Amino acid sequence: MRILKALKPDVLGIQEFNYRRGSPQDLVYDLFGSGYYFTRERGGAKLPNGIISRYPILDSGQWEDPYIQNRNFVWAEIGIPGPKPLFVVCVHLACNRRDLRGEQAELLVKLIRSRFPKDAYVALCGDLNTTSRETEAFGILGRVFDDSRHPADQAGNKNTNAARNRPYDVVLASPSLAKREVPTELGGQTFRNGMVFDSRLWNPPPKPVKWDDSAQDMQHAPVMKTFAIPLRR
Repeated sequence: MRILKALKPDVLGIQEFNYRRGSPQDLVYDLFGSGYYFTRERGGAKLPNGIISRYPILDSGQWEDPYIQNRNFVWAEIGIPGPKPLFVVCVHLACNRRDLRGEQAELLVKLIRSRFPKDAYVALCGDLNTTSRETEAFGILGRVFDDSRHPADQAGNKNTNAARNRPYDVVLASPSLAKREVPTELGGQTFRNGMVFDSRLWNPPPKPVKWDDSAQDMQHAPVMKTFAIPLRR
């Protein structure tokens, strides 16, 4: 929570959207205060996906994931400032089943092509559980997303799992959105292709982060990208 408070994202794709201290609304408030919007998977999934946004959520829903029993795909149409909305899809692909991740990616490509406008701004955020960028899931998602710019930390490490040796987590942008990507800036540092955040590489870390936050029960490092959307076409 301290890391998310420091990053202050405009839009957040969040997996395992549960909160022991209260409701999902309580978590959103405790993270960002009032004025943020959110959507969360319905139906009692054990590990629900969700999307949090500082901009109004115009529409939202979920797509059934037939390959996993405890979560589905969540999407939202967000009214960002600019000529058209942003569509965000939050996913959490299968763990330890490479074959299923390929099937899930095929389904996601089919859904995105059929449900969103052809030239829409679309971001896919989430945990792909992939061991490398050469896996089948990345290749399939590359049919509708641009993965040419890979976020990294200060040391150039692009991996996001606890051991920092696998690219589990991503923010992927559709071609029209990818054209709007700009460097991500935080705490006086600039990350040309987006940022993977590891608190241990900061001295001092941005408030309220503590130096060892990324070492305390953290299975994933957050990934952040920045896009500059024109107010007019």
